[in-house]
Amino acid sequence: MPTHAVLFDFDGVIADTENVHVVAWQRTLGAMGWFEPDEVCARAVEVDDRAFLAEVFDRRKIDGGNVDGWVARKQELTLRLLADSPKVYPGVVELVDQLRGRVRLGVVSTTWRANVEGVLAASGLLGAFEWVIGKEDVKHPKPDPEGYRLAVDRLKLPASELIAIEDSPNGLASARGAGVRALAVGHRRPKGDWVGDAPFVADLADRTRVMECLGIPV
Repeated sequence: MPTHAVLFDFDGVIADTENVHVVAWQRTLGAMGWFEPDEVCARAVEVDDRAFLAEVFDRRKIDGGNVDGWVARKQELTLRLLADSPKVYPGVVELVDQLRGRVRLGVVSTTWRANVEGVLAASGLLGAFEWVIGKEDVKHPKPDPEGYRLAVDRLKLPASELIAIEDSPNGLASARGAGVRALAVGHRRPKGDWVGDAPFVADLADRTRVMECLGIPV
């Protein structure tokens, strides 16, 4: 199947942001007088911020909590932390440079667009991508396929000619639900059942292997 566009997830694929989200949530919850351990706050990397905070409120039996207000506060902290130390994974810059001009590029993320664009700009990558689909562009986050369906619509290409690079079961399910092929990248996550039938790479540093999995000649 020819590949005419590559769609990148952001958190966990382009940028190593897990610790940023953990710290931002711990500081936000700390302002409420609460402490949540790293492993609890790490869940917010894969689920919508509002859903994560709603879970915290429910667990603490808080009714009518100001979810939107506290999420906005967490987002302000996240932006400041990302601006202080934007960190992209090894091989990302080189891979994007190799793909640039050969296929169309976009980002489909469950994080706020400002987070993505800030890191891409600081890394010199923003101009390589036609657009960024962020949290505010969809009603339903991954694993719902809405974000990838929007990408297909924007590109005006058959879904079968697109391939997504994802690092989580939710991301892979989202791409598949829109009829988009996917490549699973591990980074922090070892290969396992979450990969399903998608090809898997441990990271993006081996560009020959990545390009082969994307179906693009080196």
